Amino acid sequence: MSYAAARYQRRYAAGGVTAALMPRCQARRTSEARTGERMAVTMSRDDATLSTDGRLHDLKLFYRPRSIAVVGAHDSRPGLVGVTEKAIAHAGRCGASFHPVNPGKDTIFGYQCVASVADLDGPIDVIVVLVADAIGIVEQVAAAGLEVGFFLVFSNGFAELGTSEGSARERALVDAVRQAGARLIGPNTNANAWDPLADLPGRRLAVISQSGVQGRALTQAQDLGIALSYWAPTGNEADLEAADFIEFFVADDDTAAICAYIEGFKSGASLRRAALAAAEREKPIVLVKVGRSSIGGSMAQSHTGHLVGADEAFEAFFEQFGIVRVDDFDRLVEIGAALARCPLPTADGVVVCSVSGGTAAHVADLAALGGLRLPRLSAEAQAALSALIPPGFRIDNPVDNGGTVVLSGAGPDIWRACLRDPAIGIMLCPIPASAPGLTEGVGRVLVDAVRWSPKPILPIWSGPSTKDPVYQQLWDAGLPVFRNVGNAVAAARALLAHPARNAGLREQIALAREHRTVIAAGQESRLLDEHEATCWLRDRGLAFAHSGPADRADEAVTVAQRIGYPVVLKARGVSHKSELGLVVTGITDAGTLRAQAERMLAAGADGLLVAEQVTGGIELIVGVSTDPVVGPVLIVGAGGVAAEAVRDVSRSVLPLTRSRAEHMLDRLRIAPLLAGWRGQPGADREAIVDMLMRVAELAASGEIIELDINPVLARPDGAVGLDALLRVAAVPALD
Repeated sequence: MSYAAARYQRRYAAGGVTAALMPRCQARRTSEARTGERMAVTMSRDDATLSTDGRLHDLKLFYRPRSIAVVGAHDSRPGLVGVTEKAIAHAGRCGASFHPVNPGKDTIFGYQCVASVADLDGPIDVIVVLVADAIGIVEQVAAAGLEVGFFLVFSNGFAELGTSEGSARERALVDAVRQAGARLIGPNTNANAWDPLADLPGRRLAVISQSGVQGRALTQAQDLGIALSYWAPTGNEADLEAADFIEFFVADDDTAAICAYIEGFKSGASLRRAALAAAEREKPIVLVKVGRSSIGGSMAQSHTGHLVGADEAFEAFFEQFGIVRVDDFDRLVEIGAALARCPLPTADGVVVCSVSGGTAAHVADLAALGGLRLPRLSAEAQAALSALIPPGFRIDNPVDNGGTVVLSGAGPDIWRACLRDPAIGIMLCPIPASAPGLTEGVGRVLVDAVRWSPKPILPIWSGPSTKDPVYQQLWDAGLPVFRNVGNAVAAARALLAHPARNAGLREQIALAREHRTVIAAGQESRLLDEHEATCWLRDRGLAFAHSGPADRADEAVTVAQRIGYPVVLKARGVSHKSELGLVVTGITDAGTLRAQAERMLAAGADGLLVAEQVTGGIELIVGVSTDPVVGPVLIVGAGGVAAEAVRDVSRSVLPLTRSRAEHMLDRLRIAPLLAGWRGQPGADREAIVDMLMRVAELAASGEIIELDINPVLARPDGAVGLDALLRVAAVPALD
């Protein structure tokens, strides 16, 4: 067992269940007093949560309540720690009064029971509900006029069932809690938020989990020596959500970052508010996000609707608001440890320093593939290294020191030479976990380096076994230790993108504070045909090819004469026109136009559209899809009939900054074509960005629910829409 784990067990035994069973426990430990002071920070109105009746409910009163009641309190079975015991233990640590409610018991663990919540004397900061009839209990509280801050509902049978009855029961529970003037945590959650946390040194991580079991795995990071500040198991989140806890946690000075396991977000407004608060307070969020939410697929008529799913919408949101998304808990914990333990990088460059040339090459390769920049070390750094490392070893980056040099005692000077290079902000250092002597030698250098280095050092444990004492020595020295190269590379990216040094994030946050986005999902809407759509968009400043509608072949000829040949003829009222042969390009005379018009009308077209023939450019798609949680999602990518097959798109949520729009174009696989390829002229990028910014403005207004401009012809002299599908919210019929 590690030193940190042993210390945690001793503290739990000393201040946990055993002591808690003594009535009116007065024991308080120094670490708990410090925890209490940390919880009692002064909170502004923005730092607390607001109920519907306007009363502030400060989450510090949930974590450090003055009074706790447990409805359905009971004596637990031997060997198990129940919710009642957790509540008693937490009340003892906080100096809170404890009130068991159970009509079938006279006492619980020596505490006098009351038969009903109506018999409680208020105020009660937290009422824990363990009985099935949670709604009835809350209604009794409201009827008694008892002042309550929070209900923590352990019982299940609500929306997690996936039934309409369960969802209705959950809505009724929320309504009852609001009538009582309180806030709800859960239902279908537990009291793990009150588990004692190890008194470990260093800045801390706050943990949020929508699953109690998954959260337990995260809190076991304490076994490695990682300090935690809070734990929030949030359950169904019928009322208070993960985002509400994020807002509270980022106000804690000792909390360096937030790690979360998330199955879904319900409120885009809450999520956005939490992301803004975290970014402004320079507190990174790292999360595992699983699950899917509905994108309103029944309404998706366009390529855009099929290119933006719920997961892609969240991915765009996380990118823009500085949230680090990972796929597994090892990476989540190790990145969190790096954010809590490491200083901020002073430069964007990364150096790899290893006792093995093969390992150095491997790590450098994966680092470069992961998007890290490995600059060539300065002449001064290389001169210092060449005086320490024998000829034949690479010293420009990655640095291969050969191992024996470290054993000779030159290791500290090698590390200093690498880290003093002003272009270097982070060091990746693989540890030869299976090399007796070298493992200990490199470990000693790192333990020493963490004391003097102002830059992050990320050790990578090379072997599968972590039983070597050096592994724990590195953790105990205050370093994060990574069990694979991928985790270390991801941590380096997270450190480089830290909110405190991310200018793009600051621009995003400033714009988000200035502008609000209206989410039009669920509103009554109208799907415009191509002619209506292009007119609507042209009236709002977007460039489109000239066009005109026609109901008969002779009308089509008249429109073409007004526009000028050559023209394009399209059928109206038909989806997937190209596949059905109902789009004809390059028509140069009236006879051909009349014949094609008659053919399309005979094939079932509702009408015709004659459009100017525009050529010479790269086909793009620009669109908007509305996610019910994060709101409008803007896309740009390779367009044309194969847009869905190619799926070369970039996505962004709102608000959209101009630098983000530029980034959207840069990350496309077809980006080299836009710059000009093999003698072909490049596209007018400014015009494309202008179109994206204008579409973003329209989406932010709430008028657009779904938009598909496909193709947009990106030419050297501008960007012109050739076709459009548009669904608008509450727009009257066009004349």
